Amino acid sequence: MRKLRVIQVGTAPMVHAEHVAIALRGLPETYDLLGVVEEDPLLRTRAEGLKSYAGLPYMSWEDAVRLRPDAFFIETDEHQLVRNAIRSLEAGFPTYMDKPGSENSAEFHRMCSLAESRKLVLCMGYMFRQNPAVLYALELLKQGKLGEIFSVEGQMNNCSDVGYQKWLPRFKGGMMYYLGCHMIDVMVHFCGFPDAVEPMNSRTGLRGIDCVDYGFCAYRYKNGISFVKTNCVEINGVNRRSIVITGSKGSFEIRPIEIPRDDGWDDTVAYVTLNNDHPYTDGRVEVKFLPHKRYDGLLLNFARYVRGEAENPYTPEYEGKLHDLILQSCE
Repeated sequence: MRKLRVIQVGTAPMVHAEHVAIALRGLPETYDLLGVVEEDPLLRTRAEGLKSYAGLPYMSWEDAVRLRPDAFFIETDEHQLVRNAIRSLEAGFPTYMDKPGSENSAEFHRMCSLAESRKLVLCMGYMFRQNPAVLYALELLKQGKLGEIFSVEGQMNNCSDVGYQKWLPRFKGGMMYYLGCHMIDVMVHFCGFPDAVEPMNSRTGLRGIDCVDYGFCAYRYKNGISFVKTNCVEINGVNRRSIVITGSKGSFEIRPIEIPRDDGWDDTVAYVTLNNDHPYTDGRVEVKFLPHKRYDGLLLNFARYVRGEAENPYTPEYEGKLHDLILQSCE
């Protein structure tokens, strides 16, 4: 198996840059992280003091391109993600980019068109695409055990500090843009794209900070309604992050989606109900999964796509359509 030589662009503190660097370095048989491009002097100084990047060389974009890596990982500030992905694709490199991408629709679609026209791998950092419980639910759906899906309820909450809340106004869609995107992507996996979108995003005004910190959006389908809720001021919100998938033959609950452990691994708890013999009693059966690392599935799949061992099921066309839906949800 050929090890991929890769370079990370960006060390943004509010995204998953550190997590991705740790994950890449934790897969030494798959990846060789050659170094980091950080063009912001303040962010570079910060990164140089972090264990996640210890021992890695820093380089300019031009020097990075001259090294001819197998791929670039784009982990900049959100507003810089797409333009950096574009220059990676324009230079001819497979590209992994953190979610959700630019709030500029034209810019995002240009990126997708570049990947499509140049036949380059473009992979987005939606980690729940490889969550073991989500994959299990998709297999149940494929086998017909859940029947016809008529509702998905996704919650992606936290209880942030003041700094997070003050940082949030940089996004027009606030929490729906920043974290709701994960649940929108999961919903589409099970229900497809909706017929109508009804955003109800709001501002709690808590701590005297004016930002869209409470995201809620309903999605109309011909056979039901789904919703996504995301809130950054919900006490114990992280432990209520959940996905509930309801079909004509059964339901599947992932609650909470992730239970972080101290060793870098995550647990996931899910419950499945596949009959209605006793409708007023709890017929759920717990489904247990092996511990997993949040990003390993994504990164291992990306390596397979780059090496030509598998085809990315998430086409540029899909990513563009998903991004359009995310922006609609942020209105």
